[in-house]
Amino acid sequence: METIFEALITDDDRSIALVGGGGKTSLMFYLARQFQQRGIKVISGTTTRILRPDPGQSPSLVVTAEPGFYERLERGLARDLHVTVAGNYSGTGEKLEGIDCSELEELFAASSAQRMVVEADGARQLPLKAAGEHEPVVCRATSLYVAVLGLDSIGKTLDEKHVFRAELLAERTDSKYGDPVSPLTIARLICHREGLFKDCPEGARRCIFLNKNDLPGGRDKAREVLETVVGLDGMKPDFWISASLAMGRCESGSMVR
Repeated sequence: METIFEALITDDDRSIALVGGGGKTSLMFYLARQFQQRGIKVISGTTTRILRPDPGQSPSLVVTAEPGFYERLERGLARDLHVTVAGNYSGTGEKLEGIDCSELEELFAASSAQRMVVEADGARQLPLKAAGEHEPVVCRATSLYVAVLGLDSIGKTLDEKHVFRAELLAERTDSKYGDPVSPLTIARLICHREGLFKDCPEGARRCIFLNKNDLPGGRDKAREVLETVVGLDGMKPDFWISASLAMGRCESGSMVR
């Protein structure tokens, strides 16, 4: 069985954007670690906000607001191969401010990094979300656009406790606020023009990443979502991955738009 990294990444994927909910941050640091282990220099970061990574997630952190940013970035890349970048610390320092897309692309181009993985929106650590008017914040140079969702959202109540921007998601999926999230709900969100592939740059490969398939019935839920997507019109992924980031295993396949 192929690894998540092997199923997701090609040699042409230099700039990778992660959107949605249900495991974006875990996937970002998983991919960065895989690049690092292959001797490939990689930058991880965000265009919004993320929690400050612990040493197990990222060996180096540099912020553009501090003096000597580029020197510290290059030292970190030379030493650790993986550096997380941010605009500044937020509040007590537990969170990191993101970097504007144009600045992020400039620093990537100016650095010795060979890959960049960017978390392009937030979901309040919930498994499913609808993108707001100004989300996601995706760099135009993105070559791989990964829309992440947690299969544990299926069966949960479509409300703000379980879904980020639940009312907006209900509107976009022709669902009722307070009803259970179904595979059809998720399939409609995938295919909606302002759904999980909202603002995907033209030419970028689209992947739908269905996380947590290790949960009871998870693989069947993923299969039902994908079968439903086939019968809908609208935005379609180029390929899909049904995975457990916790277990490090996956299934994958192509999908006709």
